[in-house]
Amino acid sequence: MRVPDSVLEWLLEPNDPSMRFRTMTELLDTQFTAQERTREYEQIYNSPAVNKIIEKMHPDAYWLRKKSGSREWIGAGVEYMSASTTHYCLAYLSELGLTKEHPIIKKAADRYLSLQAPDGDWFWHLSCLQGYNIKTFLRFGYREDERLKKSVNLLIESSRFDGGYLCDMHEKRPGLKRPKSCVRGSTKALEAFAELGKVYWNVPACQNLCDYFLSRNGIFTMRDKTRPVNNDVNCLFFPFIYYTGLLQILYSLSKMGYGNDTRLYAAWEILEKKKFENGRFPLERTPAQSPWKIGEVGKENKWITFYAYLAMKNRDENYLATNH
Repeated sequence: MRVPDSVLEWLLEPNDPSMRFRTMTELLDTQFTAQERTREYEQIYNSPAVNKIIEKMHPDAYWLRKKSGSREWIGAGVEYMSASTTHYCLAYLSELGLTKEHPIIKKAADRYLSLQAPDGDWFWHLSCLQGYNIKTFLRFGYREDERLKKSVNLLIESSRFDGGYLCDMHEKRPGLKRPKSCVRGSTKALEAFAELGKVYWNVPACQNLCDYFLSRNGIFTMRDKTRPVNNDVNCLFFPFIYYTGLLQILYSLSKMGYGNDTRLYAAWEILEKKKFENGRFPLERTPAQSPWKIGEVGKENKWITFYAYLAMKNRDENYLATNH
């Protein structure tokens, strides 16, 4: 996989330091000295995107949103709500490249981790929230934190009969016999395992989860391998929230070595057909409530383009010699 020079020049523009940094480190494998890395981080910390999110933070290090139809504000706890409450804003900042070395991140992340249940859960054992948060805190640098380790252990233990994930809300619905796993929650778990790294990729829960997606050719229903499993699974959206998207699935599976599995060919073809003639990819959806505005729907987008090429890079570099 080769990124066109014109695309790289666009991604490396200095007016978006987070995109520039991630392109250099993840697409181009640039190695920085400590001094160079500090300089890059300073530019990220002072960027408009970061400042916009931090400006909306409560002084006690959480993000609030007015509850629909009432005067109540939510977000101080672990409520799984709109794309502007705490867990989402933390995820956006992790995507932008911030880590716990930044004092504001340290304060907000430690506060949110303190809301964790004794078993490592945050809210109703929602697999989508669990996987989402694990990925965020790994990016922040909490890999060795005992609180995060509890959450990872819970993720592993929560693997279901079909290889996917669900939550208390649907698992315990009366009258249902062993409901199927949720593809959105399973996608967040897949992203978490991809971020955890190779030491976890041979864990049965991770292997079963990869099979859960590969057995449906990535994004399709089990009964009809030509019909997408839901309306958002073949959509290019960012920032990543509770939806399950084409880029999340292809990037995660490719990072773990499954990118060239023949069962993913149709999904890759869908991605390729979305590419513009200049090699860039469009933004097809973005959450209206998000404080991080990344571009106009229907237009070429740096973040979508970055993740598309990163998925392809991982597909070509991390392919396991045998298909799965």
